[in-house]
Amino acid sequence: MRKPLLDDLDVKILTQLQIDGRMPFTRIADAVGVSEATVRARVARMTRRRAVKFVVDINANELGLIEVYLGLRIQGPALERAVAAVAQIPEVPYSAIVSGPFDAMCEVVCRDNDDLIRLLVDIRKIPGVVSVDVITILKIHKDDWTFAALSPHPETA
Repeated sequence: MRKPLLDDLDVKILTQLQIDGRMPFTRIADAVGVSEATVRARVARMTRRRAVKFVVDINANELGLIEVYLGLRIQGPALERAVAAVAQIPEVPYSAIVSGPFDAMCEVVCRDNDDLIRLLVDIRKIPGVVSVDVITILKIHKDDWTFAALSPHPETA
């Protein structure tokens, strides 16, 4: 059986950070019952392993920007190269290879419709990109970065 990447203490620390990503390690240590040095070392390890990263989550809509998701269909063996090319576009903060009706998905944040049109034209020129479906974010109803999967299972709690 594969050893889990996170143990119970890691999950407790992450739970505190999900409440407030700027919470001081001393407060986290008090909340989970370990030393501040232990929290610092655990967070450093999770950061090195890319299990966690610290970013500012900006609400593009509230700033008057246009936020869309693109579903990309990519032909043949060009998948990795096409997704890598999309990832290089500065207005694309997120891109991924996916399963389902699309081969890849990406998030795009633009200043205005002209900016979006330019980006769509550029993305459609990438070798292998067959089609691009645009999904516009009109209103966000939930923007919560806590993951239920990190919570203990009810039968073990």
